[in-house]
Amino acid sequence: MQLLTVLGTGRYEKTCYTWQEKQLETRYVAHALCEFFQPDQVTVLVTKEAKEAHWNTLQETLGDRFKSTDVLIPSGKVETEVWEIFDAVVNSVEPNAKVLFDITHAFRSIPLLVLLAAAFLQKARNVEIVGVYYGAFEANREQPPIFDLTPAIKLLDWLTATDKFLSTGSSVELGNLLSTIQQDFYRSGKQKTSEIRPIKLRIFGDRIQALSRSIELVRPIDLITESAKLQNIPTSELQEEVGAFAKPFELLLTQIQNDYSQFALINIEQSSPQEQLQKQFLLLRWYIAKKLSCQAILLGREWLVSAICIADGINDYRDRIKRKDIETQLGQMTGANPNFNQPIIKYVTSAEKLGGLWSTLTEYRNDIAHAQMRPADISAATLEEYAQNKLVQGLSELLPEFTA
Repeated sequence: MQLLTVLGTGRYEKTCYTWQEKQLETRYVAHALCEFFQPDQVTVLVTKEAKEAHWNTLQETLGDRFKSTDVLIPSGKVETEVWEIFDAVVNSVEPNAKVLFDITHAFRSIPLLVLLAAAFLQKARNVEIVGVYYGAFEANREQPPIFDLTPAIKLLDWLTATDKFLSTGSSVELGNLLSTIQQDFYRSGKQKTSEIRPIKLRIFGDRIQALSRSIELVRPIDLITESAKLQNIPTSELQEEVGAFAKPFELLLTQIQNDYSQFALINIEQSSPQEQLQKQFLLLRWYIAKKLSCQAILLGREWLVSAICIADGINDYRDRIKRKDIETQLGQMTGANPNFNQPIIKYVTSAEKLGGLWSTLTEYRNDIAHAQMRPADISAATLEEYAQNKLVQGLSELLPEFTA
C-alpha cells in the first residue's frame, strides 16, 4: 500500500493527531498516517520551497521504517502547472496499486487536483483508493482529528452512476454503490459507535441491480417479478438509511422507485396475460426512450407473437409449440408470394401491415442476433431509426387493444 502526501512551506507544529482510538504526537500528518495504516511506501509531492523547508526533517521523522520518495511539483499558479501537478499524481501511482491520499498540507488547487487524479486512477488504472485523509489542525490544535474524505471520491462515482441511470436506465452501478456502503460500514467497525445502521441499503442495491440486468438482457418476466420485490422494501426505513449513508442517492430514490414500479405486478402468477403483456409494452417504450434499439427490436418481435397468442386464447403465451404455430402463420404472410389467408388475421387491423411488420422485425432481429456476420448486413443507423420511429407505431396500429 502506498501513501501519497503533500508538503507545503508552513510551520508545522508538533501536535497529537487522532484517528479513531489511535493517537500520535508529531509535526507531520504523513507520519501519523504511516503509523496508523502502515503503508509500504510514501510518495511526497513537494514544491522546491517545500522541499527545502521540510523534506529532510520528514525523512528523519519517518526513519528507515517507511520508504519515502519525493516528487517535485510546481506551485500551480498557471493552468499549465495545474496539469503538471495532475501528471505528477498520476505518474506516481502504479496500475492496480492500493493508495492512501493525504491532502492536509496541499494548497491552492492541489486538493481538488489530487481528488480528481485519484478518481481518474481508480477508473483508468484500477487503483484502489483505500482512503483520502485530512488532518484538521484548526479544529483542535492539541488533538486534531484526522478526517476521512474518501466520500468525496465516492461522490464522483455517484455522478457517473447517476448519469448512467438517467441516460440508459441502468442502475447496476448505483446498486453496487449502495451494497458497498453497507459492506464498508460493518467492515470498518462503525456499527460500534453509530446510532443508525444500514440494513436495507444492500437489499435495495441488490434489487435494482437485478432489475437492471433484467432490462439489459431483455428478461421481461424477471423484470415484472423483481419490480414487485422492490416495492416490498419499507420506504420509510430506506429513506432514513439513504439520508444517513448515501446522501447523493437521496435525489434519485423517488425517481428510481417510480420508474421501476411501472413494471411491477404484485403476483405475476395470478395476473392475467393481458396485464403481463401491457407491462412488457411499457418496457418496450422504455427501451425506445433510452435509445436501447437492440433490446427494443428483440422484445418487439417476441411481443408481437405473444399478443397474437393471447388474442387467439392462448393464455400460456410462452409455450414454445404454440408460439411456433403463430410464427409459422406469420411466416406464410411474408416473401415474394405472401398468403394472407391465415386464421390470425382476424385479430389485427390489417393483414398486409402485419405481414410487412413481421418481415421487417424478423430481418432486423436476425441481423442483430448474427452480429453483422452476414454478407448483406443492415446499418446501425437503419436499425436505430426503425426502433425509434416505427416499431411502437406499427404495433399500436395493428393491435390497439394491447397497446393502449
